[in-house]
Amino acid sequence: MRNHAITTMVAAGLWLALVANAGGATSGEELRLLLLGVQDMNTPQTLLRADIEIELETPERTSKTDAIALFAPGKEARWYVQVREPALRSLVLGSERKAMERVSGTTQTVPIGAPLDALGIAYEDLSRFVVDDFGFWQITDEGAATILVGMHPKAESAYVYRAYSFDKEKKVPLRVQFYAKTLNNLVKLRTDSAHVLVGKKWLPSTIELRDYAENSTTRLRLRWSQNATAPPDLLVPESFAGAPELAWSDAGRAEASARPTP
Repeated sequence: MRNHAITTMVAAGLWLALVANAGGATSGEELRLLLLGVQDMNTPQTLLRADIEIELETPERTSKTDAIALFAPGKEARWYVQVREPALRSLVLGSERKAMERVSGTTQTVPIGAPLDALGIAYEDLSRFVVDDFGFWQITDEGAATILVGMHPKAESAYVYRAYSFDKEKKVPLRVQFYAKTLNNLVKLRTDSAHVLVGKKWLPSTIELRDYAENSTTRLRLRWSQNATAPPDLLVPESFAGAPELAWSDAGRAEASARPTP
């Protein structure tokens, strides 16, 4: 807890100090281009599928389940998730900041900040990075290979502030700190690792989300496939409820569509 408190104090201090760029550091225009590059990197060119193994660790127990996620191409930031247990299907409408959940034959609409039932994560935690979702951004720290950028959401969000650590070369987030209600209230930490090249996109094959308020950690292991197939109705709000679910894939027979980072 002491380390957690120190982390939040340091992050808040960085924000309040408005750290200025030193000579040779990334300029404002270069930062804007980097963020647009990150947005492009996480915008699929074709329908992407991820077969996911999920492990949720809490002080009481550790539970495991499987999921499938589909990420649609285009600017709408639309994606679908299907969880095996507890059984759940959801269509996330990123540009509209909401999700359509279907459980036990009933469909309801929830905010994008709502949690995925019993998984220790929210839809927003896994949604794409979109530059226009943030009002402004600033550099709070920078190294040779990474850059830490703080930003305030202007779109509907469960968080008041986020701090992203980006890989400059691959243009992907490595860590995301989520702050709720106040700038010194760090509630979650997302860490992406073991990136693989899927087509021309660098995507994480491991995601870990630490929820400090719940004292839980959710680990996701993803196997990516590009040019995936799915019932067209599955990604259309008007027909989502009646669309059939996706077929589950055996972990050992998933097609290798990506190569590990050297």
